[in-house]
Amino acid sequence: MTIKIQLKSTRMSPSIMQMLEEKKKIIRLCPNHHELNPKDNGCLNKCLYASDKKYGPHMVIAVTVNWFEPLAFGTHDENEEFILVGGPNIKPMWLIIAMCSEEDLKKKIANKSLLSDDFIAVLVKYNDPEVSFFTMLKHVPHGEVTTSGRGKPPSFYVTESRDNTLNRTEFGEYQIVIEHKKNLRVVS
Repeated sequence: MTIKIQLKSTRMSPSIMQMLEEKKKIIRLCPNHHELNPKDNGCLNKCLYASDKKYGPHMVIAVTVNWFEPLAFGTHDENEEFILVGGPNIKPMWLIIAMCSEEDLKKKIANKSLLSDDFIAVLVKYNDPEVSFFTMLKHVPHGEVTTSGRGKPPSFYVTESRDNTLNRTEFGEYQIVIEHKKNLRVVS
């Protein structure tokens, strides 16, 4: 028997991204967010995070998503940056993020207590400095999906450690689906 988890589409906005940061799911990379206060004629920098050496040096990858269900939903053992730069005429993409921990998600799947409230399905917005660039924190369960049918699959960039892991979530009897309206515009 399949148990459907119906998620509502949530538009990517500064307040949604701020909420995700406050819940320790992401680090926002946006204007005025990490400004430092250097002395006159000076400069300061601050490390937002540093990857563990065991996962290798950093790399940049291009990702094009054409999954209609979250087939690569899971966690990584290191952080990764999302750089949502997109062109016109692409299909919409959702970033599904578990609002519970990796351990709690596994428990809820095992004891069949998983609910739609355990996730947020954020409709990705491209090319917006307030929301389109962020760090997904390690061990946060997440995955991307798009719609079936006509249209160009959405793409984006990720920077991460070369040897980063993908620890897939096994949903068992659960099927994750997103309610959405057709003709969504997601590129600024």
